[in-house]
Parts: sequence; structure tokens; C-alpha cells
Amino acid sequence: MYKNLLNVWKGSGLLKLCMEDLFKMFDISEQMFVTAWEMITGSGKIEDLYKIDRQLNELQIAIRRRILEHLAINPAQDINATFVLSILVIDLERIGDYAKNLDEIAKHYPEPISGEPFDALHPLAERTKEMFVQTKNALTESDAELARKVMKNQAELAMQADRLMDQFIENTNISVKEGIVAALLSRYIKRVSAHLKNVASSVVNPYHRIGYRPNETED
Repeated sequence: MYKNLLNVWKGSGLLKLCMEDLFKMFDISEQMFVTAWEMITGSGKIEDLYKIDRQLNELQIAIRRRILEHLAINPAQDINATFVLSILVIDLERIGDYAKNLDEIAKHYPEPISGEPFDALHPLAERTKEMFVQTKNALTESDAELARKVMKNQAELAMQADRLMDQFIENTNISVKEGIVAALLSRYIKRVSAHLKNVASSVVNPYHRIGYRPNETED
């Protein structure tokens, strides 16, 4: 399915512009997550993520508009590619939303997270950063094996995040505020990784299975 998009990217016209904007969205969403986590940990400067997020929204709107224009001019051409594009932009836009959620935590919990219970979260964030790199490489190279690796890594990360959230909620040795913040952070990291998994799945799966595991039994 994704190879249709690669062919579009190598071509010309409105859908080529859509693909260029899609990768701009990918880079912006990655920037937002990395910046938000640096704000959480106190290792980076304060950025206006809401301003950056508006760029994501504008690109999503532009892609949707071009898709409609393309279909109006060529109603029977590259239909599969337009369907996939329409899904991927949603996932990338949602990553921006979760980055803003991290930004909100940084504002309400201004001290950098360190020590218990937060130490366990840093590996999850680093793993998610690596997933951005792997997912983009899977997209640009149409690398199904790498896309499957991203999906496998995300499934493992999700289970770990769920276990941590349960531990944070049940831990009586930390403050209520620390438990809430840690639980929310684990949830937001998990959701960002899930949207990356959805994007990676487009390289492996047909349109109707994007976002699901390969070869999963149909409902």
C-alpha cells in the first residue's frame, strides 16, 4: 500500500506536494516531542509548542485540500494513496497534541523530573525518540522489516508503560502529585509511540489494516 505513496512522491502534481508536507509534519511532530521531553526534564529551553503545533494544523489542512483538488481533477487516479495520506496526517497531528500535553505538565510541575518515580520513564522516552528515526527511515525506504520492528518495539513499550502506570498509582512511597504526573507521562509517551506504530504500519499493511498488527485476524 505505501509503495503507491512512494511512487507519488517521485512523481509530480498535487499529491507529490502532499507527500512533501507529510514529511514536514513528521519532522515537526518529532521536534515537538523531543522539545517537550527536554522541557519536562529541564534539559532544554522553553518553547511555545502551541505555536509550533499550528504549523502541523496548517499542513494537515493543506494536505486535505490538495487531496480534494486532486480527486476533483482525477477522480479515479491514486485513490489508495489519498486514503493512506488521509490517515497518516491524523496520526502525526495527534502526536503534536500529546506533545502539548507534555508541555502542560511541564508548566504545572515546573521542577525537572528526577529520581523516583521518574527514572523509569527516561528509557521509554528515549525509546520513543528512536522510534521516530526508525519510522521515518521505514517510510522513506519503504522498509517493511524496519516497520515491523517499530511495531514490535511499540507493543513492548506499551506493556511496559502500562505496568509503570499501575506501579505509580499503587506506590504509597511517593506523593499523590508525583504519582499523577508520572502516570500521565507514561500514558502520553505510550500514546505518541502508538501513533508512530500506526504510521509504520502503513508500510506493511493494506489500507483497512493500518494501525493494526500484520496478519491479525479480521473481526
